Amino acid sequence: MYDSLLPPNCLHIATCFNAIGFLSRRPIDRLPGYILPNGPSRIRGIGTVSEAERTIFADQASRDVESFLRARAIELVPGGKLLLQVFGAGDVKRCCDGIYDVLNDAVLEVLGDGMIDRAAYDAYYQPLYFRTLDELTDPVELYSLPFRIDRQATYEASVPFNEDFARSGNVEVYAREYTNFHRAFTEGVLRISFADSQAG
Repeated sequence: MYDSLLPPNCLHIATCFNAIGFLSRRPIDRLPGYILPNGPSRIRGIGTVSEAERTIFADQASRDVESFLRARAIELVPGGKLLLQVFGAGDVKRCCDGIYDVLNDAVLEVLGDGMIDRAAYDAYYQPLYFRTLDELTDPVELYSLPFRIDRQATYEASVPFNEDFARSGNVEVYAREYTNFHRAFTEGVLRISFADSQAG
């Protein structure tokens, strides 16, 4: 998705849903303080990501937006439209808050049980970056990209299994749905990262 996928000038509309939240590469080998470049939620605060580390990931995320938009600009006809949606971060809430704290807790528990070693934990992180709206849109001007932003917005999306749990209070069903949802976009990296350990 960071290279051209289709011939030049063949699309009138292109869409992207969450894909560019995944980084094109791991910009550093180790992130020893937490499992996500954006760091832990303010509520939990278990773990750390330094400002220097976060800057490295922010720079990578910015270059990824540049690559993505340059590729789409080649594929779109003049005046074509791109609809881009991705999980993100606002001034108060971030889409990663809570859910990655739970995953970090689980990995720390496995570390505490001796199923992985500290070096494996330090090398593991999910290669995602939760951008603010400015971080998503600023590259258009920063890299002089051939796009005009017609509309930009942040919003909070409802989560069906959270709403179901609020109504039913069924912890067993909630735990199963929450786990299955989270596994869909974290399990692959977990398996690769810990393939040589007891947890793999």
